[in-house]
Amino acid sequence: MKCEVEEIDKCNRKLKIEIPLGDYQSQVNAYYKKLSHQVKMPGFRPGKIPQSIMEKRFGPEVKQEVLTLMVSESINQGIQDNHLHAIGEPSIVEINAEEGTDITVTANVEVLPEFSAPDISKLEVPLKVPKVTDEQVDQTLESYREQKAVNETVTDRGIAKDDLIKIDFESTCDGKPYENSKGEDYVVQVGGHLIGGFDDKVLGMQIGETRSFSLTLPDDHPNKEVAGKEVEFTVTLKGIQVKKLPELDDAFAQTVDPKKNYETLDALKAGIRAELEEHHRKQARVEAQKTLADKLADVSSIDVPEKLVQEQIKFMVNKEKQQDAAGHVHEHQTDHVTLTDEDQKKHREQAMKLLQQELVINKFSDELAIEVSEQELDRELQVFMSLLQIKDLKKMKQEWAQSGALLRLHNRMRRDRTLEKLLDQVQLQEEMVDSADIKKDN
Repeated sequence: MKCEVEEIDKCNRKLKIEIPLGDYQSQVNAYYKKLSHQVKMPGFRPGKIPQSIMEKRFGPEVKQEVLTLMVSESINQGIQDNHLHAIGEPSIVEINAEEGTDITVTANVEVLPEFSAPDISKLEVPLKVPKVTDEQVDQTLESYREQKAVNETVTDRGIAKDDLIKIDFESTCDGKPYENSKGEDYVVQVGGHLIGGFDDKVLGMQIGETRSFSLTLPDDHPNKEVAGKEVEFTVTLKGIQVKKLPELDDAFAQTVDPKKNYETLDALKAGIRAELEEHHRKQARVEAQKTLADKLADVSSIDVPEKLVQEQIKFMVNKEKQQDAAGHVHEHQTDHVTLTDEDQKKHREQAMKLLQQELVINKFSDELAIEVSEQELDRELQVFMSLLQIKDLKKMKQEWAQSGALLRLHNRMRRDRTLEKLLDQVQLQEEMVDSADIKKDN
């Protein structure tokens, strides 16, 4: 087989392929031989039917089948031999297959263009690191105190705000009980998530006291049977506890993190501040990655294959429709999207930018030999398993592989890793800023 490649433009190639007549005839003969074992004819054993008889009966179908197969294989071989990064299926322009002559095929192939990764050594990228405030340190200290809090029983007073109370209760609506209308040893915090007005009704109750009262439940109450209706409650108080927080002193600091072994409260505060600063810096680098990705598209002039542009616009249109419908976006649904002139006008520029961005990031990924191992992918999947309450990793991987989600996760991890590496190659303009300013910018 001979294959000549003609460059139409940076994203399109024309393949001119010549299939020798001898190769075609050999394939036809082999097809007849295989077919003779599969068909039944009176007077002939399987595999012993003369080819001349087979030709009379199946000739046109066999020649068409072999020709179609050889044309497809030769185009794919031409693409592979010439190291073309084809986009989608080739389009066959012409097939010349006259009897007794070599077969010639002409096909057009859309390809990813060849390009070099840009020099980003002088590219300036802002790195806005939020300052750690005393308030943030104090909030973290309070969260540690909450973790170390203990509940103490109270017996010498009635219910007060923020108490933890244990109660038995019964309730009726229209004189009848309803689902979950009764409970024993029910523990709840006063001023927490009780039904509006319930707190006020039980304030001051003493242990052992029973109190009856009515409340009109809110219209958005989860139990539709009683939502918006008046309900009669009978409540018996069985116990009161208060949450006691530890004192903020050196002794408390020594209990927070045995591994870091803080000796004093000041050391604990310094450690919290350092951890918050590290967290803020990591988040700042994530934002810098996004900025860098945008800038990579601006400094890269890449001709993007039209097929990719149209698919990206379809995805964007589909995403827009799904968001309007408060649904989820699925890539495979783009097959059913018909683009209008308005869609093209609205999304084309952004689609081009996004594709240029991804192409140049992929180029850097290849040049930096960025890889994501199976173990790293599994660790990331385990995070999703915990969130989605899934226990079978193997089954989850199979399902995600079929839906394409596994490939997207792999690509996202490779992309993030590439951008993190690229941050070391650019001019990072570090600036300490107030968190409020970052929120305002966002």
